[in-house]
Amino acid sequence: MPTKFMQSLDPMVYAELRKIAKERGITMQELIRAVIVPDWMKKDESAGARGSPRRSRTARNASKRARARITA
Repeated sequence: MPTKFMQSLDPMVYAELRKIAKERGITMQELIRAVIVPDWMKKDESAGARGSPRRSRTARNASKRARARITA
């Protein structure tokens, strides 16, 4: 099942990405889909032992919730 996401970019970052896309002769969406996301996925895989930041936050938040219940 396809998943959608929305992203906000700092105006300076947006301008830089727009420039890169224009230099490559592609749209901003193509740049994000074909270059940025795959590169990010590769970097995330290579971090394997550390896990993704999202998983870390989830685990950390779960332990905080457990502590709150124990101390309350």
